[in-house]
Order: sequence, then structure tokens, then C-alpha cells
Amino acid sequence: MRNEFSKPRIVLDTKPLIKLFAKEEGWETVQKILSSVEDGKIEAAMSVVTLTEIYYKYLQEKRADLARTRVEALRYAVYVKKLEINEEGAVKAGEFKGKYSVPVADALIAAAAYFEDATVISDDADLKKIAEIRTLTEKEFLSRLG
Repeated sequence: MRNEFSKPRIVLDTKPLIKLFAKEEGWETVQKILSSVEDGKIEAAMSVVTLTEIYYKYLQEKRADLARTRVEALRYAVYVKKLEINEEGAVKAGEFKGKYSVPVADALIAAAAYFEDATVISDDADLKKIAEIRTLTEKEFLSRLG
């Protein structure tokens, strides 16, 4: 159990990372969060499922080169912990999928955040459905960070 003096812990969903890579609206806010992670003010993680989603997104756009580049950049971002899927996480994801009818990838990311006791950073409405985790948009998170 974390105490009031511990660093904020976040799990980055796929959407904010794609926003950053594509420099879509709000990408600067994602960059600010990652700068705070690099500075050691925030503990960050991502589910390995995010690697799947990012790779797939760029393959859909017929950009295999970019798929490899983006995934490699995330794999070697040492300041972001990679959360693997284990049996307990797979079962929890099944529970979330059944209870909230969310996509499997979102259920797996939510389960990773649940076991990390971390806030998910995302504007994904499906993740916001899951009552057992906290999900904040990038702006909401930064405003609460102070």
C-alpha cells in the first residue's frame, strides 16, 4: 500500500503514446508527463499490450518501418517499466472484460494498472468504465499533480 509521500504511479495507455508520436492535439501534455517521469517525479509503466497495439496501428497504415521504430523506442525507454501479462493478470482482465464489455486489450491494460496500484492515463471511454481502476486524461492528471 502506498503512502501519501510516495510518487504518483501511472500506466500509460496506448492512446497518449500515439498522440505523442503523431503530434496530435494534446501531445505536449503527454510530453510534460514523460518529462516528469524522466526527472523521477512520477513512476511510469505500460503494459506490453501497448506494444502490440502500436505495432498493429502502424502496420494498418502500411508503415512497417514506423511500427518497428516506435516499438523499439518504447522497448528501450528505461524510465517506463514494462508490465508483462501473467496468469493473475489474465484472469483479472477476463473479469473486467466480462463485467464491463471492454475490448480485451483495454481489459489487459486495466488489469496491469490494477495490480500496480497505478492510475491509467487515457481518454479512452472503455477504460473509464472500469470502477476498480482510476483513469485520468493527461490534462486531468497534470492538474492533480500540481
